[in-house]
Amino acid sequence: MDCREWLDIKQYEFLMNYFMRRQRELGLAELNEPYSYDGFSLYDQLYQQVVKEAEVAYIECFGEPAPPIAFTNLFHLAELELAGKRPRLKSPKALQ
Repeated sequence: MDCREWLDIKQYEFLMNYFMRRQRELGLAELNEPYSYDGFSLYDQLYQQVVKEAEVAYIECFGEPAPPIAFTNLFHLAELELAGKRPRLKSPKALQ
């Protein structure tokens, strides 16, 4: 899901850059464990930590909360970007 419809470009870029920076700092791509999503793996714990940090940083920067789905989507999109597997987004038909 493309969350650019809920965020303006500055908000979108803020979160993408935030998640990419934190994922590099924490070495999430180097974790040698499956993505379990059960809440108990190191990946799950770091994901929860980074999203909570991003929520606070976002409010400090923009003065309002973002839709929760934006944090999940952009966290995983940042993973794909760092892995070099980001899907190409199609531009609106009016621009093609």
